[in-house]
Amino acid sequence: MLLAVACPGCGRVGSAPCERCLAQLRPAAEIPTPVGMVGCRALLAYEGPARDLVARIKFRNQRAVLGWLAQAMSPLWCPSSVDVVTWAPTIPAHRRSRGFDHAELLARRVARQGGVACVSLLARRPGPAQIGLDRDSRSHGPAFVARRDLTGASVLLVDDVVTTGSTMAAAAQVLVGAGAARVVGLAAAYSR
Repeated sequence: MLLAVACPGCGRVGSAPCERCLAQLRPAAEIPTPVGMVGCRALLAYEGPARDLVARIKFRNQRAVLGWLAQAMSPLWCPSSVDVVTWAPTIPAHRRSRGFDHAELLARRVARQGGVACVSLLARRPGPAQIGLDRDSRSHGPAFVARRDLTGASVLLVDDVVTTGSTMAAAAQVLVGAGAARVVGLAAAYSR
Protein backbone atom coordinates (compact mmCIF):
# COMPACT_ATOMS: atom_id res chain seq x y z
CA MET A 1 0.00 0.00 0.00
CA LEU A 2 1.30 3.44 -0.89
CA LEU A 3 0.63 6.22 1.55
CA ALA A 4 0.34 9.79 0.38
CA VAL A 5 3.16 12.11 1.41
CA ALA A 6 1.96 14.89 3.68
CA CYS A 7 3.70 18.09 4.65
CA PRO A 8 4.96 17.75 8.23
CA GLY A 9 4.41 21.47 8.72
CA CYS A 10 0.71 21.72 7.90
CA GLY A 11 -0.44 18.20 7.01
CA ARG A 12 -1.38 18.96 3.40
CA VAL A 13 -1.00 16.05 1.02
CA GLY A 14 1.78 16.70 -1.47
CA SER A 15 5.40 17.64 -1.07
CA ALA A 16 7.22 17.55 2.25
CA PRO A 17 7.50 20.39 3.09
CA CYS A 18 4.86 22.07 0.96
CA GLU A 19 5.45 25.37 -0.85
CA ARG A 20 3.39 27.33 1.68
CA CYS A 21 5.42 26.04 4.62
CA LEU A 22 8.70 26.48 2.73
CA ALA A 23 7.86 30.15 2.27
CA GLN A 24 7.45 30.51 6.05
CA LEU A 25 10.76 28.87 7.00
CA ARG A 26 13.44 31.26 8.21
CA PRO A 27 17.19 30.66 8.30
CA ALA A 28 18.78 30.06 11.67
CA ALA A 29 20.77 32.78 13.36
CA GLU A 30 24.47 32.26 13.94
CA ILE A 31 25.08 29.78 16.76
CA PRO A 32 27.71 30.58 19.38
CA THR A 33 30.27 27.77 19.05
CA PRO A 34 29.74 25.23 21.84
CA VAL A 35 32.75 24.29 23.98
CA GLY A 36 34.90 21.61 22.35
CA MET A 37 33.80 22.40 18.79
CA VAL A 38 35.42 24.34 15.99
CA GLY A 39 32.03 25.49 14.69
CA CYS A 40 28.31 24.78 14.76
CA ARG A 41 25.62 25.65 12.23
CA ALA A 42 21.89 25.13 11.88
CA LEU A 43 19.59 25.36 8.90
CA LEU A 44 16.37 26.82 10.30
CA ALA A 45 15.11 29.10 13.03
CA TYR A 46 13.16 26.84 15.41
CA GLU A 47 9.78 28.53 15.00
CA GLY A 48 6.51 28.03 13.11
CA PRO A 49 6.67 25.31 10.45
CA ALA A 50 10.29 24.45 11.32
CA ARG A 51 9.19 23.53 14.84
CA ASP A 52 6.43 21.37 13.37
CA LEU A 53 8.84 19.68 10.94
CA VAL A 54 11.20 18.67 13.73
CA ALA A 55 8.41 17.67 16.13
CA ARG A 56 6.75 15.41 13.59
CA ILE A 57 10.01 13.62 12.86
CA LYS A 58 10.80 13.33 16.55
CA PHE A 59 7.42 12.38 18.00
CA ARG A 60 5.41 10.97 15.10
CA ASN A 61 8.09 9.22 13.02
CA GLN A 62 7.16 11.22 9.92
CA ARG A 63 10.27 10.71 7.82
CA ALA A 64 9.16 12.23 4.51
CA VAL A 65 11.00 15.50 5.20
CA LEU A 66 14.35 13.90 6.15
CA GLY A 67 15.60 13.85 2.55
CA TRP A 68 14.71 17.50 2.06
CA LEU A 69 16.35 18.47 5.37
CA ALA A 70 19.58 16.59 4.58
CA GLN A 71 19.79 18.17 1.14
CA ALA A 72 19.06 21.65 2.51
CA MET A 73 21.68 21.17 5.26
CA SER A 74 24.39 20.03 2.82
CA PRO A 75 25.71 23.55 2.00
CA LEU A 76 26.33 24.09 5.72
CA TRP A 77 29.16 21.57 5.96
CA CYS A 78 32.08 20.34 3.85
CA PRO A 79 32.14 16.53 3.44
CA SER A 80 35.83 16.56 2.52
CA SER A 81 36.66 18.14 5.89
CA VAL A 82 35.24 15.32 8.04
CA ASP A 83 36.10 11.64 8.40
CA VAL A 84 32.86 10.51 9.98
CA VAL A 85 29.34 11.69 10.81
CA THR A 86 27.68 10.83 14.12
CA TRP A 87 24.79 12.07 16.24
CA ALA A 88 23.92 13.04 19.80
CA PRO A 89 21.79 10.05 20.87
CA THR A 90 18.47 10.44 22.63
CA ILE A 91 17.82 8.81 25.99
CA PRO A 92 17.29 5.02 25.79
CA ALA A 93 13.70 5.29 27.06
CA HIS A 94 12.77 7.57 24.15
CA ARG A 95 14.47 5.29 21.65
CA ARG A 96 12.58 2.28 23.05
CA SER A 97 9.19 4.02 23.16
CA ARG A 98 9.52 5.61 19.71
CA GLY A 99 11.32 2.70 18.08
CA PHE A 100 13.98 4.99 16.57
CA ASP A 101 16.37 7.83 17.34
CA HIS A 102 15.40 10.89 15.30
CA ALA A 103 18.92 12.36 15.49
CA GLU A 104 20.33 9.12 14.07
CA LEU A 105 17.84 9.21 11.19
CA LEU A 106 18.87 12.76 10.38
CA ALA A 107 22.60 12.03 10.72
CA ARG A 108 22.36 9.02 8.40
CA ARG A 109 20.62 11.13 5.74
CA VAL A 110 23.13 13.97 6.10
CA ALA A 111 26.04 11.50 5.83
CA ARG A 112 24.52 9.83 2.77
CA GLN A 113 24.04 13.24 1.15
CA GLY A 114 27.74 14.00 1.66
CA GLY A 115 29.05 10.52 0.90
CA VAL A 116 30.62 10.16 4.36
CA ALA A 117 30.34 7.18 6.72
CA CYS A 118 27.84 7.53 9.58
CA VAL A 119 28.87 5.71 12.74
CA SER A 120 27.46 5.54 16.26
CA LEU A 121 30.32 7.09 18.26
CA LEU A 122 28.45 8.04 21.43
CA ALA A 123 26.33 6.26 24.01
CA ARG A 124 24.12 8.28 26.32
CA ARG A 125 24.50 7.73 30.03
CA PRO A 126 21.42 7.52 32.24
CA GLY A 127 19.93 10.89 33.05
CA PRO A 128 16.97 13.11 32.26
CA ALA A 129 15.93 14.13 28.77
CA GLN A 130 16.55 17.74 27.75
CA ILE A 131 12.95 18.09 26.49
CA GLY A 132 10.81 20.27 28.72
CA LEU A 133 13.74 21.67 30.69
CA ASP A 134 14.19 25.42 30.88
CA ARG A 135 17.37 27.04 29.58
CA ASP A 136 19.07 27.06 32.98
CA SER A 137 18.33 23.37 33.56
CA ARG A 138 19.70 22.52 30.10
CA SER A 139 22.98 24.29 30.73
CA HIS A 140 24.82 21.19 31.96
CA GLY A 141 23.78 18.94 29.07
CA PRO A 142 23.44 15.18 29.03
CA ALA A 143 26.27 12.74 29.80
CA PHE A 144 27.81 10.70 26.98
CA VAL A 145 30.54 8.08 26.68
CA ALA A 146 32.64 7.41 23.58
CA ARG A 147 32.19 4.04 21.90
CA ARG A 148 35.70 3.92 20.35
CA ASP A 149 39.06 5.58 19.98
CA LEU A 150 38.90 8.55 17.60
CA THR A 151 42.56 9.55 17.45
CA GLY A 152 43.01 12.20 14.78
CA ALA A 153 39.45 11.95 13.42
CA SER A 154 37.45 14.91 12.23
CA VAL A 155 33.80 14.45 13.26
CA LEU A 156 30.54 16.04 12.15
CA LEU A 157 28.08 15.85 15.06
CA VAL A 158 24.41 16.06 14.03
CA ASP A 159 21.38 16.85 16.19
CA ASP A 160 17.85 18.03 15.53
CA VAL A 161 17.77 21.28 17.52
CA VAL A 162 20.40 23.40 19.26
CA THR A 163 18.95 25.42 22.12
CA THR A 164 21.72 26.26 24.59
CA GLY A 165 24.43 24.22 22.88
CA SER A 166 24.94 22.13 26.01
CA THR A 167 24.14 18.81 24.30
CA MET A 168 26.56 19.58 21.48
CA ALA A 169 29.21 20.72 23.98
CA ALA A 170 28.82 17.62 26.16
CA ALA A 171 29.06 15.35 23.12
CA ALA A 172 32.00 17.26 21.62
CA GLN A 173 33.99 17.13 24.84
CA VAL A 174 33.59 13.34 24.96
CA LEU A 175 34.57 13.00 21.28
CA VAL A 176 37.66 15.18 21.80
CA GLY A 177 38.47 13.18 24.95
CA ALA A 178 38.40 10.04 22.79
CA GLY A 179 40.98 11.60 20.48
CA ALA A 180 38.97 13.50 17.84
CA ALA A 181 41.12 16.22 16.30
CA ARG A 182 38.11 18.42 15.56
CA VAL A 183 34.34 18.34 16.01
CA VAL A 184 31.90 20.38 13.96
CA GLY A 185 28.20 20.63 14.83
CA LEU A 186 25.24 20.63 12.47
CA ALA A 187 21.56 20.87 13.39
CA ALA A 188 18.26 21.12 11.58
CA ALA A 189 17.18 24.08 13.72
CA TYR A 190 18.39 26.60 16.28
CA SER A 191 16.23 27.96 19.07
CA ARG A 192 17.59 31.15 20.58
